[in-house]
Amino acid sequence: MADDKLDLKLLETLTNAFGPSGHENEVQKITRDYGQKFADDVLYDRTGSVIFKYGKSGPKIMLAGHADEIGYIISSIGKKGFLKISNIGGIFPTVQLGQEILIRPFKGGEDIIGIIQSAFPGAIKDMKEVKPLDQLLVDIGCNSEKEVEALGIKVGDPAVPYATYRSIKRKRLIKDDNGKEEEKDVHLVVAKAFDDRIGVFIALEIIRRLSEEKSNPPNIIYSVSTVQEEIGCRGARTAAQLLQPDIGMSLDVTVSGDVPGTKNADQKMGDGVVIHAMDNSMMANPKFRKFAIKIAEENGIKWQMGFLNRGGTDAGSIHLTGAGVPSLFIGIATRYVHSHHSLLDLEDVEGAIQLVIAMLKKLDQKTVESFTTL
Repeated sequence: MADDKLDLKLLETLTNAFGPSGHENEVQKITRDYGQKFADDVLYDRTGSVIFKYGKSGPKIMLAGHADEIGYIISSIGKKGFLKISNIGGIFPTVQLGQEILIRPFKGGEDIIGIIQSAFPGAIKDMKEVKPLDQLLVDIGCNSEKEVEALGIKVGDPAVPYATYRSIKRKRLIKDDNGKEEEKDVHLVVAKAFDDRIGVFIALEIIRRLSEEKSNPPNIIYSVSTVQEEIGCRGARTAAQLLQPDIGMSLDVTVSGDVPGTKNADQKMGDGVVIHAMDNSMMANPKFRKFAIKIAEENGIKWQMGFLNRGGTDAGSIHLTGAGVPSLFIGIATRYVHSHHSLLDLEDVEGAIQLVIAMLKKLDQKTVESFTTL
């Protein structure tokens, strides 16, 4: 199983950490402390991105997973002790009622848990329709503004969904190429911040494995934990300007289309690593995409084609750097993204790691140049 190779303790630590856009320090310290053991050098941009360099010479390859998660910001404090919040990134009010959030007070010290306004059905007349996030209240057990102030909470304080990492192991019947059913062990994991700690995790796993096998790829790899992706792919932009890469890959979650009611998403959780054709921020370089598919098939790596008609990734910023950077979005099909509890299959994660490593071992100067040769 995939969990034999993956450092799942690292994944748990990363996903449980506090890190909404603009407040990624806790995540980045974990990332730096882990990754620096395997990198040739550690670099930083001035927005907070952490960059691990691996390799001596050749084309510059940028791998980007973003450290930030969706979150909240305290927008006002009411006289009766209730808080108002606004979003940091894409938050959908329909999945917020009754959920808990973790608030990091301005004064520091203990984090505060709050409950987003909910109600017994019919108890509040205007709760028949979900209100916008900025009209929902957060209850932290206070009855006055003074009680809130005593906790050190101020307007502008950040918060994140309050949820913890856990595993789900299942036995699943699958059909082989001949239609015969066989039992397979499946390891799923649930967490609040797979978008996009899973990308950071994949990037760290890649440099760890390359380092431990003493691999000497025909390129220089820059494995980047970016910041502020959820509010405009800002860290990827500054990191790419610093590095001026020759090609780039974003490592991120993608919508899983196997949830009833999901539209315009054919990729499915458990069906392999997703190689995207396009999203709302970027059209994948077609030669680069074909190269990735070829490598997957040559190495027996389970893959699926991906397409998103909304949303984007760090590749949307990377590919516009300098005179242009051929880029690709490598995704993990994930259920319930941008909610308190996302769900993914670790086999897909392992497949993504294996695919990118296999690609890196083939991305020499001639191959990289071929992606933009007429």
